[in-house]
Amino acid sequence: MKKSEFKLFFETFYSRICVFAQSYVSDENVAADIAQEVFIKCWDRKNELESDFRMKAFLYKATRNQCLNYLEHQQVEQNYLSQLNSEDFFKEQVIEQETFQLLHNAINGLPTQSKKVIEMSIKGIKNPEIALRLDVSVNTIKTLKKNAYKSLRDSLKDEYLLFNLFLLFD
Repeated sequence: MKKSEFKLFFETFYSRICVFAQSYVSDENVAADIAQEVFIKCWDRKNELESDFRMKAFLYKATRNQCLNYLEHQQVEQNYLSQLNSEDFFKEQVIEQETFQLLHNAINGLPTQSKKVIEMSIKGIKNPEIALRLDVSVNTIKTLKKNAYKSLRDSLKDEYLLFNLFLLFD
């Protein structure tokens, strides 16, 4: 199909496709955007769609599919916003942030070497690599970790009980 033929095809069907799309999405601007996207796809596939009949069929099917994709995306977005506005999500975020802050403060209270070991472990670095970076033995790393975990458990046990009480009475 030549450019001039496609231009005529576009001029003939653009408004129809916009109205068709608007019957799905109920928004004139969105419908116009969808129609434009569909015509671009149609132009890209013009060699595959040899007849006017095939091009029209493609236009309507592609428009319907684009509209359904748009509506599905809107639904997902709406569900996500509802989730963000939920009380449970709010509580989870508060607990997560407070827990992170408590853990961060407890780690900062560790001796320097233990703090470095724990921070590297949190990043997923294995004991041999930590030992290499700190220029100590793997056994030293294991001991530092063991002592650091014990210290973290001791310093965080009261906060753990506090969080459980908060969750229990909420």
